[in-house]
Amino acid sequence: MEVMDLDFDCFLVKLDNEQDYFRALTDGPWVIFDHYLVVQQWTPKFKVSDPLPKKMIVWVQLPALKVHFYHKEVLITLGNLIGRTIKLDFHTLNRQRAKFA
Repeated sequence: MEVMDLDFDCFLVKLDNEQDYFRALTDGPWVIFDHYLVVQQWTPKFKVSDPLPKKMIVWVQLPALKVHFYHKEVLITLGNLIGRTIKLDFHTLNRQRAKFA
């Protein structure tokens, strides 16, 4: 692995192992010192001076939320405390998945 420190708190990371490369792109979200790390595939058009995304859609982990709170109104209210709730998925609403919403 090679890491190059770029301007504007950007880093260029070269991974020799293809498995590590796909894991870095797909297994996030990545958090370092309580800050989310935005990971994207490099393109020739990338410029460190381009503004960072101001909004992004994320799944929210709710590890201590009791299953009886997994109702649409409760989850939307909790989501709206963080940002604007976009969507609740079928499995979450049917209590088939009670870790992320």
